[in-house]
This record gives sequence, structure tokens and C-alpha cells, in this order.
Amino acid sequence: MTTIRKTIDIKTDIDSVWAKISDIGGISSLIGFLQDSELSGDGRVCILKDGGKLVESIISVDADLHRVMYSITASPLNMSFHVASMELEQTPTGARLIWTTDLQPEQAAEQFKPLMDMACTDMQSTLLN
Repeated sequence: MTTIRKTIDIKTDIDSVWAKISDIGGISSLIGFLQDSELSGDGRVCILKDGGKLVESIISVDADLHRVMYSITASPLNMSFHVASMELEQTPTGARLIWTTDLQPEQAAEQFKPLMDMACTDMQSTLLN
């Protein structure tokens, strides 16, 4: 199992960041390599700009903890296991997003880490607007 953890400090109030993170159907407005995202039952389907598809199961959306948990159940990235959380903390200057992803096999992490890096770069600005 490989764990990837990213943090982003966002200089805006935690409630406005939470409104965007908790809008699970709107994740494509935050991450540039996602062409579209839509809710499907208890899950979400994200369409990549290259046409690939991520099928996700939403585990929880917890307003008290400011945390969204989800699992990618099907993707073009050859993952046998994936679970992730996006959690917010209050900081003196705004909010901190902590994105933790556990996945298998280790080789999938080599493909997934650059995607998380790109997504974090995108969210650094999209969570401000």
C-alpha cells in the first residue's frame, strides 16, 4: 500500500472552501484535467480530458469534520485499491486542504502522484474563486 498526502493552504474562509469541496458533483470545476463530473447513485463519474473515466464511490461527506471520503472503483490507471479523503482545517489565514490517498499497487502511485500534483496546482486557484 502506498499513501500519498498533499496539503494546500488557501487564503480564504473555510466555509467557502467547504462549499466547493462538498459539492461532490462539481469536482470537475476544481481540477483542470477533468472534463466533466456527474453524480451517479451513491457515486460519481469523472470524465478525463483524454476521454478516460474514473468511477468513484462516495463514502462520506461529513460537514462536522469538513471531510469528503471516496474510492475510485474503476479507472484507466490499473489500481487494485484506492481510497481517499479531502479534509479541511482552519488556519490563521484561511483553510488548509489535506488530501490523503491510499492505493495499490505501488506502481499505480507512480502514475497517480503527478495527477494529484496537477490537481493541487489547479485547486490552489480554483478554491479561491
